[in-house]
Amino acid sequence: MGRQMNKWVTCKEGKGYLFKDGVQERHETNFDKGAVGLIKEDRVDDYLIWLIGNDNYWIIPKNEVEEIDVTKTGDKFDNKICNVCHCLKPTENFSKNQNNLHGIIRRPSCQKCRTSIDKRAPKTKQAKQMEKQKPKTGEPFICPICRKRSIVNVTAKIVADHDHHTGNIRDFICDSCNTGLGRFKNGENYLMNAVNYIKDHNTLG
Repeated sequence: MGRQMNKWVTCKEGKGYLFKDGVQERHETNFDKGAVGLIKEDRVDDYLIWLIGNDNYWIIPKNEVEEIDVTKTGDKFDNKICNVCHCLKPTENFSKNQNNLHGIIRRPSCQKCRTSIDKRAPKTKQAKQMEKQKPKTGEPFICPICRKRSIVNVTAKIVADHDHHTGNIRDFICDSCNTGLGRFKNGENYLMNAVNYIKDHNTLG
């Protein structure tokens, strides 16, 4: 048994031996190059590393691992960790999002992961028909999610909420709720987790 550790590292070559249920797999397999993980055990020639991106343990040779200070990554540094694949990549691999007084703000997901996130099913016949029903500028509107009343494109932007799997339009909602759904990955499980979280932490006055 090796020495227990807890240090962040990046795995440069993107390969190792999957370690599952206390057993090391016989054949070396690949994962994303630059994957970030925690050293859980220091062995003689290799480390046992938990990769945060794929939530698995791997046995990886020491010469393919580089220790990093995760607090010194991000927009102000040369490298940044993607919030989806959790790989350390050059900061220019993250698209510019906006500028502020402190400089350029980049997206939290790398360009490769953004491509997957932004992929949508092609527009369906249903979507084209629904688009004709989009509320017009100046009309009153009540969002079906937050129930907030607004004036279309005056006090709130109204957008089509697409099902990313089918390409169909579910309904028209306010931009704030659309952003909220995006934060929760448009997934029922995430939303239920949020509801359960609020219930679990709800305290009676």
